[in-house]
Amino acid sequence: MKKRILALLAVLTVGGLAAGCGQLSEPPRPNVLLISADTLRFDHLGVNGYERDTTPALDALAARGLNFTHAYSHAPQTAMSHTSLLTSLYPSVHGVFEHGQEPDPDLVTLPEALQAAGYATGAFTQLNGRTFEPGFETWHYLESELESNKGLADLSVLTDWVGAREKPWFAFLHSYDVHLPYSPEEEYIEMWAPDYDGVLKGEFVRRRTVDAVNDGSLVTTERDRQYIVDLYDAELRRLDDIYTKLFADLEAMGELDNTIVILFSDHGEEFGEHGNWGRHSYTLHEELLRVPLIFAGPGIPVGQTEDAAVRLVDVAPTIFDLLQIEHPEHIMGEALQPIWDGTERTPRQVVAERNNERALIHAGFKYYQDKLYDLRADPWGTVDVAAENPDVVERLSVALTDWTARFAEMAAVVRTDGTIRLTPEEERRLRALGYLQ
Repeated sequence: MKKRILALLAVLTVGGLAAGCGQLSEPPRPNVLLISADTLRFDHLGVNGYERDTTPALDALAARGLNFTHAYSHAPQTAMSHTSLLTSLYPSVHGVFEHGQEPDPDLVTLPEALQAAGYATGAFTQLNGRTFEPGFETWHYLESELESNKGLADLSVLTDWVGAREKPWFAFLHSYDVHLPYSPEEEYIEMWAPDYDGVLKGEFVRRRTVDAVNDGSLVTTERDRQYIVDLYDAELRRLDDIYTKLFADLEAMGELDNTIVILFSDHGEEFGEHGNWGRHSYTLHEELLRVPLIFAGPGIPVGQTEDAAVRLVDVAPTIFDLLQIEHPEHIMGEALQPIWDGTERTPRQVVAERNNERALIHAGFKYYQDKLYDLRADPWGTVDVAAENPDVVERLSVALTDWTARFAEMAAVVRTDGTIRLTPEEERRLRALGYLQ
């Protein structure tokens, strides 16, 4: 019942706006393209200062839009993070912790709200289905020809779908291109590691590879470990080339100028910052939580960079405001417009979760595992400065306690039943990606 009421509100909101215009011709409502580059580290984008030319397409996207340099995920794991973005709820509220779990069916997700407002909705993804299906009238699993079960290929299925729509559309595009295992084509390896001849040469870098690096059973040199990064960057450049073609195809179709494009990642990856390689999901350190976030298109400032801390739960309410669609009542995020138009006065608090651990980031400080990090001086969060800043520790500790109480209150009425439902094919896909052993 709640979902039907909220959906009706969304339709009435958009319908009322149109009706109030009389006979005046209104410009077409913007489309929305939401792109998730799974496991993409924020610091490997050229626009964020990376020295390699890994992301020319994403750098160009940022140049015609808005780049948030301190965006944060709420979890270092795919199912938790994506559900937080699509529901604008924190993980311990929506209760989706693993692939195969489903959110509360009474929640109004981002695609459901857009669908109720008259948008065609399509998902083109390598995510497992049921966790992310609500609200998508079209669901297409992006098959891969690679043994690793990852890697985008031809995206004509997406552009064909766009070309067949007679109403504004919302498309969600997701892939595991820069997720383990790293298996780029030779032409991309040649860009960054043409002369490598170490113990990893000629091999996929899989989850078991990085596990062996971490436990010391595979003896590696600094050059070997750099080769892991080289392969990651090779995968990233391949992905960016695919984005180049996608954006060019949409432009040729006359769709790009009227499309809000949002690029984000669900979490980052470990490259030795805290002693581990490739073990995302196990900590709440910066290399896993800080992610890229780029907006471009109608209603977005051009060529602007924002350093304020923002959150993935803020993406859905931003879209609702840009499209003038009624907000579902349950959302916990806030629209980002006050940040980019300069009216925001108080820094936002960022909370991230895994299991029973939580971290809070606010005004340049991070409180995690009873330790305090000054991220302005120590961006990766490696030096505990709690002893020097007891007042900050007290303030953030109290704030985190307040957040925890709020989560518990909301989770009492909004929660998945926790059941994991995976088909054999979904289990196979997760095993290929290293999620299942």
